[in-house]
Amino acid sequence: MTSWLSNIGGILWTVLTGWIRGIVVFVRRLCALLRVACDRRHLPGRADRGADSRCVPIKHPAYHKPDPLIYDQYYLMNLGLAVTWDNPDIELRHNGTTVPSSAIRPDTEYEIVARIWNGSTTAPIVGLDVHFSYLSFGIGTVSHPIGVSTVDLGVKGGIGCPAFASIRWRTQATPGHYCIQVAFEWLDDANPLNNLGQENLAIVTAHSPADLTFPVRNSDRIHRTLAFQVDTYEVPQPLPCDHVQRPSRRDLLRRSVQPMNERLYPSLPEPVRTRHERAGYRLPRGWRVEISPAQLGLDPSQEATVDVSIVPPAGFTGRQKINIRAVDETFIAGGITLEVAAD
Repeated sequence: MTSWLSNIGGILWTVLTGWIRGIVVFVRRLCALLRVACDRRHLPGRADRGADSRCVPIKHPAYHKPDPLIYDQYYLMNLGLAVTWDNPDIELRHNGTTVPSSAIRPDTEYEIVARIWNGSTTAPIVGLDVHFSYLSFGIGTVSHPIGVSTVDLGVKGGIGCPAFASIRWRTQATPGHYCIQVAFEWLDDANPLNNLGQENLAIVTAHSPADLTFPVRNSDRIHRTLAFQVDTYEVPQPLPCDHVQRPSRRDLLRRSVQPMNERLYPSLPEPVRTRHERAGYRLPRGWRVEISPAQLGLDPSQEATVDVSIVPPAGFTGRQKINIRAVDETFIAGGITLEVAAD
């Protein structure tokens, strides 16, 4: 009798615990379904049917982000570095011969060639659209489209990197200085902030002084008070490979988990920062640059004219590049590079 009651009790306990487990599983699945249904209400189109959450990050080890880039003055200035507007990645050619942007003639056809790099060693790009445009010579002036060229970009250190995009451009019939812009976008760019390069060079003859007048425009949406900064920076020769400090695997891993802002604007190694800071490229002894007015208060899209007078030291011969940029505390309007020539 006792054995029979024990067996009945065991059966009842098994049934009861089975029901409890079944109820727990049912409740969990119901909660999951309700959560997914709630999330999917915020997803458009196909994502509403296929995603389990609002964001679907791709974490597969086979997936890598490319980083198409060009010598981007605005990005480098935001890193606190000096720049030249004689862009090393943009070249103008006439009948196969390289010409400075300040020497272009009216109503003449040129070839613009842009050198595009990839900061990624693992992710190439097929079909990168490169947009070419020109601006009136000056700072912050309005851009006018020229056309689009498409290139395939290999990985850093591999075949196809850098890639060269080119386009034909016939200049305006009206004489004048122009500057060239090259820009591109990629849907999943590891750093979308280094994709705009500008060539903005003028050669002026030193007749003691060398004078130039150019427009400055406020391209921002709010009022800006722009001041002018002057330096003589030029891109230095690359260091020998044995002088370049390679990041360790640990450093690379640490960078990969940094917040987005720190990855886009990294802290540069001290030797790199010292080599490219404006403080190391002051005007040589005896030179004087006078800018009038010294400051400009401009409303959005407002433009004003600036006069620059460059006085070289007595007896100067040769060439000297001088960079002028217009900035306020939180905004970079742009800049130009002047090359003073005296034979």
